[in-house]
Amino acid sequence: MKKLAVPISLIFVIVVYSIVASLKKDDSKNETFQKRSGTAIVMTGAAARIPQEAALLEELCNRGLMNNVVFISGVSSGALNSLALNGIFSGKMTWDEYKKILFGIRNSDIFIQEGKRLPVNTDPERQLLTNIVEKRLGFHTMGDLPFMTEISITNLKDLDMKAKVYRMCSRKINDETDLSLSIVDILMASTSFPVAFPQVRIKNAKTIPDVEYVDGGVGDDHIPYHALLEFEKYRGEGVERIYIISRKSDSIPAVSEELSALGINDRKIFDDLGVSFDNIMKKGFIKRLKDFSREAPELIPLTYVWVPDFKQDFLMFNFDKLQEQYYLTSSWAKTHDPVLLEKYLIPYYNRKKKEYE
Repeated sequence: MKKLAVPISLIFVIVVYSIVASLKKDDSKNETFQKRSGTAIVMTGAAARIPQEAALLEELCNRGLMNNVVFISGVSSGALNSLALNGIFSGKMTWDEYKKILFGIRNSDIFIQEGKRLPVNTDPERQLLTNIVEKRLGFHTMGDLPFMTEISITNLKDLDMKAKVYRMCSRKINDETDLSLSIVDILMASTSFPVAFPQVRIKNAKTIPDVEYVDGGVGDDHIPYHALLEFEKYRGEGVERIYIISRKSDSIPAVSEELSALGINDRKIFDDLGVSFDNIMKKGFIKRLKDFSREAPELIPLTYVWVPDFKQDFLMFNFDKLQEQYYLTSSWAKTHDPVLLEKYLIPYYNRKKKEYE
């Protein structure tokens, strides 16, 4: 049982927060704006499936659908793609250069497994982000980002309904934002998958509690759209189009394989039980789409969802196959279009109650 203590705690954290998220209700109302302009890009977490989201973003650019982006938000790997978009849109990096970076990444560039215990050592990830974000792109603080960008982080100090998401922005559109905070610190926190990766303290935090933070996606920001609503209120003008970008979910349970990639052998107990990270996360994704529809109904006809769908499966913690994922997704995207939010949610619509379940 001692050997299984860590993986069981990993599953426990994810399940608890999924249940908490499903019980929460947000009764906030969004404003209706007379004037609308610009495009918003909203990205979920993806872990080692980050190239799937990147390939979709490049296809949007190739189609001319991101010529007037006014807002970008991301969580976890979606936050990393947010930084890449800032670099590409500002001319500091090309898509080919970004792909070269992604294709060169291996597990050892993200984490080091020190014995059979969690969390892993993520010092390599911090060094990689420092080299790319600070040294290559020249972005040191949130205020350095040229485009309106939001990155979500979560304080998991208490496993209860008080778990708090903080939305750190490149413009002062909310109380928690501090333009002087380190982008690398915030990215490390946003990409910290609970238990598997260590929690992260953000240096010189004054507008948020001086505590440790993890992936914003385990809180309310599985889809980080709340900052978009804050941004619209801040500028007094709505956006005219929204793209919600995510990654494919695996078709079979693979928890045991995920743990194996992190150096933990559960002897396939979780796979035999049918426990699936992806099923839990997919339910969270659908729930937040429904919440978004209820909170901002005027944005439903303006919102498109794009999630790749192909046969191959890829582990969340295996960073050795990013190039293969990119080209599979790119090929898929060339023959598929983003789907209107309302159409995407049709399979989850309760026709008897005439509402989303």
